[in-house]
Amino acid sequence: MYHQLTSQQRSQIFALLQRKTPRKDIASIVGCSQSTLSREISRNSTEKGNYLWDKAQDKAMERRKRTTANRTKDPVIVWEALDLLKEEDWSPEQISAYMKSRGRNISHELIYRHIRADESGELAAHCRHKMKYNRHGRPARTTKVRNIPGRVSIHERPAEADGKRFGDWEMDTIVGKDGKGAIVTLTERSTNM
Repeated sequence: MYHQLTSQQRSQIFALLQRKTPRKDIASIVGCSQSTLSREISRNSTEKGNYLWDKAQDKAMERRKRTTANRTKDPVIVWEALDLLKEEDWSPEQISAYMKSRGRNISHELIYRHIRADESGELAAHCRHKMKYNRHGRPARTTKVRNIPGRVSIHERPAEADGKRFGDWEMDTIVGKDGKGAIVTLTERSTNM
């Protein structure tokens, strides 16, 4: 699970960078991955490229304030959006744009989430497409591909056909929809031609 770095970890990173400790070792000491450390240094360094832990902490906290991912939406805004859906039969995209013009931000995806969560189906009934094009929870389709009768597996080819000698060919076939059209590729394995 992902955890954001603490101010203590940032001060540790700062001290270890001052000692010119290799980044791999810094990541191990601080207890984070090398990619997390790399992102931390690139995101939170000063304009001159210096990593100062107090400035890094301030930048991280400022970014956290701006993110809206975990912020719950005001129930009044959600109620107003769902009311527009029921009364006006507008699409979630139209509702989102209309409310934004009035200074009340709500994403169309949040409206769709509420529609999907409504077990009564009342909200879905007010959507023009009745949520029948719902991409979420689409059932898996069975394939129509049939195996070639009497085929020999690639794992059963002779040991000398290891692709090191010239003259060993590999073939693949792609057949178009409803058997119309086909493409055959032939590759000489030692040269990949």
